[in-house]
Amino acid sequence: MITDGPTATSFLMTREDAPRFWLVDSLWSVLASADTTGGALTVLEQLMPARSGPPPHVHERLHEYFYLLDGEIRFQLGTEIQTAKTGAVVSVPPNTVHGFAVVSDTARVLNLYTPGGFTEQISYLGAPATELRLPLPEEQPPASADRQSAYFSRSAELNTQRWLGPDEADDLLADQRDAPEIR
Repeated sequence: MITDGPTATSFLMTREDAPRFWLVDSLWSVLASADTTGGALTVLEQLMPARSGPPPHVHERLHEYFYLLDGEIRFQLGTEIQTAKTGAVVSVPPNTVHGFAVVSDTARVLNLYTPGGFTEQISYLGAPATELRLPLPEEQPPASADRQSAYFSRSAELNTQRWLGPDEADDLLADQRDAPEIR
């Protein structure tokens, strides 16, 4: 049989056995990559501290979903702010301006992308995590210039994410990420 693209494989993955990375201030566990799902889906588990979250951006090709396993996160979806708590599902269709900021002390999220993709950012720019916990600052050395360049090339090739300039969208959550620690 001839196939034109990646093929899905049967697998069982636990969070303890998943490839995991520390990136920025978070723990990312790759539970299912596009490679293992034939390109159909990516499933990540994120553990994030208070105030963690990206500024406004879009995924031009990917539909992103968040399932909050634990915690509270304030989301920017277009020009609206919505707060999600444990048990909530957030859907972000392709080309939707979005960002978020963790409100609780920590948040644990199941993050899904269809079609599969996005793990390049984590594996190219993150440091391999040795434990299932948030990273310490010294455990997150910056990625080399070559690694960053490779990631940006691959990301553009896959059309997975584009950061927005200030003229494209307001960062409605900026004050949430810059606020004093929430306790």
